[in-house]
Amino acid sequence: MATLERLGVQGIRCFAPDHLEVIAFEKPLTVIVGHNGAGKTTVVECLKFATTGELPPCVDRGRGWVFDPRLLDAAEVKAQVRLRIHTKGGKELTVVRSMQLSQT
Repeated sequence: MATLERLGVQGIRCFAPDHLEVIAFEKPLTVIVGHNGAGKTTVVECLKFATTGELPPCVDRGRGWVFDPRLLDAAEVKAQVRLRIHTKGGKELTVVRSMQLSQT
C-alpha cells in the first residue's frame, strides 16, 4: 500500500499564498485537530485535489477555495498543493497541482 509522507499547501483558503505550509504524516497515524476555521477540512480537500484533480463541491473554477486576491489587494494569487507519496514498491512520487485566481 502507498503511504503519504507530506502535504504542502500554499494559497488555498486559510493557507497564505506567499508561504508553503507543510504537514508531515507520521506513522502509524496522523490526527488532524484544530479549532473551527483552522483548515482541517481544507487539508482533506487538498489531499483529494492532489490525488484526483477534483475541486471541492460548490467551487466555481477555484473561487471560494483559492485564497482571495482582493484580501491582498493583488491582481492574482497562485495556489499549489504538493503531495509526497511512497509507493508499495519503495518509489517516491510527488504530485504537484497548481491553480491561479485573478480578480475580475
